[in-house]
Amino acid sequence: MTFAKFMSFYWIRHMNTAKKQCIFGVMEKTSDIIWQDAQHQVLFELLDRIAEEGSATMVLHQLEFYAESHFAIEEQYMEELAYPGQEEHRQAHDKFRQELARMLEDSSEHDQVSRQVISTFLREWLKRHIFGIDKKLEDFILASKVK
Repeated sequence: MTFAKFMSFYWIRHMNTAKKQCIFGVMEKTSDIIWQDAQHQVLFELLDRIAEEGSATMVLHQLEFYAESHFAIEEQYMEELAYPGQEEHRQAHDKFRQELARMLEDSSEHDQVSRQVISTFLREWLKRHIFGIDKKLEDFILASKVK
């Protein structure tokens, strides 16, 4: 088991996603691939936590770490399956990495309004990514022998 897979299982197990009411409502199922859907749910929960009253910049760092783990797993699947949309998908991941890094450059704590803006921006980006480019990857993985 790779470190990225271990950490994704760790986060899924230790994040209380089933009992927590999301600020923006319960996120719908995002994928027919169980590991991918579970990881997407954790990403959305982290985005909700960013917007919570009193949340710290540490949550942004948790998001950065978890997103990197998730991207690494998707990118490993793309490479192993010779996914034809691999380059475009990696570029999309890199865009998210860059946006998040920009938000983390400011070492000071973000106020409530800026955390809500960050959460909303990243949530919308993630929704477009998941229901756009990730769906193509999902279809490719489901059609393959590797799940």
